Amino acid sequence: MTTNTSPAGFWSYTHRDDEIEEGRIRRLAIKIANEFEGVTADEFDVFIDKKDIRWGDEWRKRIDSALAGSTFFMPVITPRFLKSEECRREILTFVGHAKSLGLEELLLPILYFDVPQLQEQNPSDEVVALVAERQYVDWTKLRLEREDSPDYRKEVNRLAVRLVEIIEQTAEIEPPPVLLPDSADTDDEPGVLELMADAEIALPGWALVMESFNATVREIGERVTQANEEASLSDARGGGFAGRLRLTHELAEDLADPVERMSQLGNEYSAAIVSIDPGLLGIFRMVEAEGVTADGVEQVSSFFHVIREAGEQNRLMVEGLQEFAASLEGPSNLSRSMRPIIKKMRAALQHFMDGKAVWDEWERRINEVSERLSLPHGE
Repeated sequence: MTTNTSPAGFWSYTHRDDEIEEGRIRRLAIKIANEFEGVTADEFDVFIDKKDIRWGDEWRKRIDSALAGSTFFMPVITPRFLKSEECRREILTFVGHAKSLGLEELLLPILYFDVPQLQEQNPSDEVVALVAERQYVDWTKLRLEREDSPDYRKEVNRLAVRLVEIIEQTAEIEPPPVLLPDSADTDDEPGVLELMADAEIALPGWALVMESFNATVREIGERVTQANEEASLSDARGGGFAGRLRLTHELAEDLADPVERMSQLGNEYSAAIVSIDPGLLGIFRMVEAEGVTADGVEQVSSFFHVIREAGEQNRLMVEGLQEFAASLEGPSNLSRSMRPIIKKMRAALQHFMDGKAVWDEWERRINEVSERLSLPHGE
């Protein structure tokens, strides 16, 4: 039976990548776990199959407070991984908790297929940025080697030894003080109520960002509708394919400015939410550990309610954005001039899809803490 202090590794990968590799990704996880046990004589519990109930149960147990230097998250990075909503959600969730505990080293990405975005100076994709800032393991060439080759086995050993070293390095790390962007500087470590007050100031104006983003989406939708109407008129006049192609080029030029605005808003949104995530998770952990005095119940409940309400707004907006993203499939096939525009729009939409994962994790922790401390829902 797995305990919360035993070393463990959670593998995150797409099943299609493993199918393409004929099971080599899963076998790599097992080989590393076996090598770890051979080196240390301690079992390394590896969680591979997310369909297995143990994966989800242990993930929830460990992600909140039992990372404590012994729980690794090992995402297998590929182009398909970056397109997977589930994989993106897992890495964002883990990173927030790990940073709040000062244990970023426990994120150990394995680059399996080449991802060109990792070479960008300042990746706009927040998941790519998180991987790029870590010392990821490059397996792009080793995946072409035989699994029983000396080079392959040496690298398996090296990775297992690296896990041992990280565990030793992080064993004595204490959780850092809870930090929030733009919070007031003070020589005294603030209490949980002061942190909540700081958080209300530090929480960016997401409602305003979402409103601006929605307005931009509506503007783009109106321009696309107008272009479709003009295309119908062109067809009626016998303009044919040449007429449609001309209108598509004009539409691409017409959308350049609002799509750029859309991209900037998405970047602003994701940067803010990733920045404040560790601080909020730290606050939730403090509330859970310290409890709430009678005088603080109202403030804590109200603070939790604000976050729940903002999360619900985000959820509703994401549902609308998903419908909008689906509507982009047609225009992306019209001409080459539209493809970079559609690609940029999808990237901007992804920021908000990722944000939903963070909001969902905040709500999960709020619900857990509220239930354990018997807190009412704030109004």
